[in-house]
Amino acid sequence: MTPFLRDLLESIGLRKRKGSRIGLRPHREVVVSLGLDAAYERVLDAFVRILGANVYVDDRATSSIEAGFGTVNQERVRASLRSDGATHTRIHIEAYYPAGSGSRERSLAVEALADALEAGVGD
Repeated sequence: MTPFLRDLLESIGLRKRKGSRIGLRPHREVVVSLGLDAAYERVLDAFVRILGANVYVDDRATSSIEAGFGTVNQERVRASLRSDGATHTRIHIEAYYPAGSGSRERSLAVEALADALEAGVGD
């Protein structure tokens, strides 16, 4: 197969791209030694202080926070919190991107937020 034909087939989706990670988003899970309410406050604080993000969704009823970085059609980060008892909370941090922007293997925002929460930022 010629390089031209291979590239053409890849561009119209008839040939699988090498290393394709369709449907996978950069994510990390962190467990903190805090109750749900205190963990929620810590995540909100870290979004603003560590990432400098704008919080777009602050939904305590579903224990989810969504934030972005001020430009249209850029990466957003979502944190979903779940209680693991009175003294532990599990935090799932996930990056997502607008349609058509392609998937990425890593998100520096996800890594920075998870690292900050593991280090106890806001204590």
